[in-house]
Amino acid sequence: MNTTSNPKAVLFRRAVAWSIDAVLILILISVVVITTAERYDAPSGLSEEEICSQLSDVSDNCLKVLDEVLVFDLGVKSPIFWIPFFALVVNFVVFTGFMGFSIGKLLMGIRVVSREDRELPGLTSAVGRTLPWIVVTAIPQIGLGLLLVEVALVISSSENRRLGDRIAGTVVISRSTSQKD
Repeated sequence: MNTTSNPKAVLFRRAVAWSIDAVLILILISVVVITTAERYDAPSGLSEEEICSQLSDVSDNCLKVLDEVLVFDLGVKSPIFWIPFFALVVNFVVFTGFMGFSIGKLLMGIRVVSREDRELPGLTSAVGRTLPWIVVTAIPQIGLGLLLVEVALVISSSENRRLGDRIAGTVVISRSTSQKD
């Protein structure tokens, strides 16, 4: 089998692509947190826990950085939720559906195609591929378990198809492979 159409040949690039996408989203979240947080001067002589308990009812939305305290909104109405959410939808649904790749896959030279006809997956399949991660977002307690299932499926299947690929009927191939094999 030609290495450009061999799913095993893209396995490493697929993992790196996923890592690139994850880092980009983490950077975006960090920028949004830093730019939308309320800033306060940190009083001296108090621990971060003591300062945050005075500024916020919830301890996980407060952070002391050097001589400043950042308090941010983690609610569903917050930009910290919506901006990364829309970025994820664009990257994993819109880009994948219309172009066959996320930013990470583009940089790694791989793409998503329909398993049957090797054409672009379209929005419906792109949503199907993303469905497991939507579930993890809604129910974070299953995140590690689902990640392990996804990794096991990718490694053990002949076409390296994860759960999202199985739901959507897609496969990840090298971008240099012609759309019709």
